[in-house]
Amino acid sequence: MHALLLFSVSAILALASSGAAQAMSGRLEADKGEFKLHLEGGRVLARQDLMGARLVIQRGGQDVHVLIDSVEEEAGVPGGPVVLYRLLVEDPVAQTFRNACLPDARGRQLGLPVQQDGGIAFTCTSGAQGKCILMGYRPWDARTDVPMPDLHAACIHMMRAGYGGDDRPATRDGTLVDVYDRFGIQRPEATDPLPFEAAWGRDGALCVAHPRIAENVTLDELARRYPALGGRVGPEACTEEAMRDHPGALLFNRSAPTGR
Repeated sequence: MHALLLFSVSAILALASSGAAQAMSGRLEADKGEFKLHLEGGRVLARQDLMGARLVIQRGGQDVHVLIDSVEEEAGVPGGPVVLYRLLVEDPVAQTFRNACLPDARGRQLGLPVQQDGGIAFTCTSGAQGKCILMGYRPWDARTDVPMPDLHAACIHMMRAGYGGDDRPATRDGTLVDVYDRFGIQRPEATDPLPFEAAWGRDGALCVAHPRIAENVTLDELARRYPALGGRVGPEACTEEAMRDHPGALLFNRSAPTGR
């Protein structure tokens, strides 16, 4: 799974940590990528205080039992460290636990909470949203010099090769891409650069020089499918130099095209 456990911010949870003699109730929220559990009486639990906690999420008339197995801090992330969680979802019938996340490129099965659709979603580091956050494109960052929510959205489209911004991914797991932006948060690889693939805005690609995986979609198919890309597909029509002057181009990427 790349994202799961979408639930209401106002959901009531029960918590029974290893050091607690009895369960406590409270309200869980996502605060800048971190879980915060507001207990009755005003106490707030976060980070290491939540490690070992068992959460019972009341959702749709059913209880989902989740164990916060570990909490760690990822340093070296543009914009500052990010807190990552290992969640285990319990099968109450089999009395077993399964990891909430698939392994990422480093073999980690971790993730973090984000505000989404009026609630909270747990997104994994193996998924597009988690990858974009670890690259420094954090949707909760309020910066006057960078439209961070738009840049985050552009990154998700780019990661999925969602050229039309309509949730039709055309990438393949394990494909190498070089990602960079006009704000200097990520910079392009200077040694042996890959061919330019596309420029991206908040709603998808603004032009496509070549599809990342030609087996998934071709330039002709992109042109037919998305009229807004008309005249902006192919290496001559889509260049980084030209798109640098486009006000909506927030993000760029390079990749090695694969043929059919």
